[in-house]
Amino acid sequence: MTAGEPRVLVAAGLDPSGRAGMLADVATLRGLGVTALGVVTALTAQGTRTFAREAVQTRMLEQQLLALEELGAIHAVKLGLVPSRAVLRVLRRRLGRVETWVVDPVVVSSRGERLSELEPRDYLALAAEGTVLTPNLPELQWLTGIVDLEEAAESLLARGFGGVVVKGGHGGARAPVRDVVVTRARTWVLEVPRQARAASTRGTGCRHASALTAGRVKGQSLLRAARTAQRVVGAYLRGR
Repeated sequence: MTAGEPRVLVAAGLDPSGRAGMLADVATLRGLGVTALGVVTALTAQGTRTFAREAVQTRMLEQQLLALEELGAIHAVKLGLVPSRAVLRVLRRRLGRVETWVVDPVVVSSRGERLSELEPRDYLALAAEGTVLTPNLPELQWLTGIVDLEEAAESLLARGFGGVVVKGGHGGARAPVRDVVVTRARTWVLEVPRQARAASTRGTGCRHASALTAGRVKGQSLLRAARTAQRVVGAYLRGR
């Protein structure tokens, strides 16, 4: 921890392998010169065959948050896996005064296992000018019920979100990756070639949202932060 660095609180699940979740978030943020503070919302076990998930008790979650608040101000929140509404209520109550949020709506694992009981209305209730949503296309359609990408993203802005970054990793195997950045001012499409990835590679969405948070807490525009996030994911896939 370096004096003067912005402090980002990550609320996410613990994947013991570090491929995704809180450990991946913390590593990404620290690599970008941000002090990362981790709060575990759920314990997970995700191997090649094993899958289990257990929400952290709200009493313990409260204590984690209290301990971190005692160490200094929190400048931004990166929200990953939220397993239950009870966990979400605690996070909103204790962190509601933090203005900068990046919300990654993680509800299923990369293999399709259900991770969270939250419904679209739970995420939509987080709308605020300082909050950016970072869904992939299936998550965007799940949140809004709208198939068209730009129409769906604009509907989220109309609800009060400050911006939407749609992660493009769910395209075809040969299609380029197109991340779409949507603000009230305009829409940008950030296109890069798709890179090969091992079947066991996980956590690109976590790393993208965390890198975006690092840029936002440093005062970057949403477009610049999204470009940084895209580069971070590319470097991860290349093994750098």
